[in-house]
Amino acid sequence: MNEIEVKLDHCFSLAFPRMDPGRRAYASVENTSEWDSLAQVTLLTLVGEEFGIEIDFEEFEGATSFAALASRIGKLSAGA
Repeated sequence: MNEIEVKLDHCFSLAFPRMDPGRRAYASVENTSEWDSLAQVTLLTLVGEEFGIEIDFEEFEGATSFAALASRIGKLSAGA
């Protein structure tokens, strides 16, 4: 895992405390029943805090998987 994925994994561990750690990197809305709209807001809030970035919820609207979030964060970090 790269640095972004390690930090994101930490966010997932807080947002989804019952999720098997081995599943986090593969988690998505489609395969995670507890990932609802409230969990999305919680997760994005944690991401903002962990990465020290301002979260635009509309910009992250389609980021509904670990991979998509990591990609979006990577693009934001590259532009910073």
